[in-house]
Amino acid sequence: GMSFEVYFKEQLKMHPSMEYRDVIKLCYQAAFGAEHLLSDKERALSLFFAELENTPPTDEPIFERISDELCRVNLGAWKREGFAPEVLFEAFASSAVPSKNGGEELCRYLHAAEGVMKDFVQSFDAAQWHNVLEKYKAEGFAPVHHSERYRENERPSYRLVLYECLQQGFKEIL
Repeated sequence: GMSFEVYFKEQLKMHPSMEYRDVIKLCYQAAFGAEHLLSDKERALSLFFAELENTPPTDEPIFERISDELCRVNLGAWKREGFAPEVLFEAFASSAVPSKNGGEELCRYLHAAEGVMKDFVQSFDAAQWHNVLEKYKAEGFAPVHHSERYRENERPSYRLVLYECLQQGFKEIL
């Protein structure tokens, strides 16, 4: 498979508004997947339909790979294609599996992301990044939200899905 660095570089290109917390979020999602999102399936389902309703069709790609296993499926693109919402929700629900070594993976991805930013992000500020990381560690590596700037500029609306669950779902569509 491809290395996390490859997916991360792609994300930096596609989403120029990424701040350090968005980088952390990406690493967290790549490491832990959708496991923390589906403790309550009924609630997840109603949130999903509400969000889909409020998301206009977009010209985004249908999905963006963030690791070999995982992708972010964009709700606006899903809507644009007229795909069945149930198929996406089922793929999302099937993807919520506990990660075996999420903590280790997270540290590995954070380290990899730092290397990429050093090489490819002109505005990269190592001291500031380490500051943000220390704070994040102190908070116990919890899931984070996207930054204000990212939310305003990128209008993220997606679900984390295992690539293989997405493929299975697509067999029913295609």
